[in-house]
Amino acid sequence: MSFPFSGGTRGARGTVFPQRPSSSALSESIPLFFIGRSRFGFWIAREARGRTGGVFLFRSSALRFANINSTPAGCATMLLNERLELDVENQGNPLAAWLVRIAFRLRHLIPKYPPPLAIGRQDLEKGEWR
Repeated sequence: MSFPFSGGTRGARGTVFPQRPSSSALSESIPLFFIGRSRFGFWIAREARGRTGGVFLFRSSALRFANINSTPAGCATMLLNERLELDVENQGNPLAAWLVRIAFRLRHLIPKYPPPLAIGRQDLEKGEWR
């Protein structure tokens, strides 16, 4: 099921988040968490109103963070296809946050698009290594 969005909200660092679905689709009393991947591949969980968020190594950890931070009532989660950057203080995995800082410093060495992998059978000339 998809909900139409009319524009989006902008986070503190310029990240654009979709607007919350209308109250007929999702009650205002239910917390909403956005779950997505950062440009370095880490999982990000952020509450829609920007009250809390965190960086994680695994999607399941990001979902668990959303559930824990919305107890006892539970929450709605929205998985985003777009890249998501955390614009609030990290309250998630400290190791993942440390790895993000390292990746940010080494970003000039990380290709934006990894080179294609040779998949399938390749024709080898006689005498070449396999």
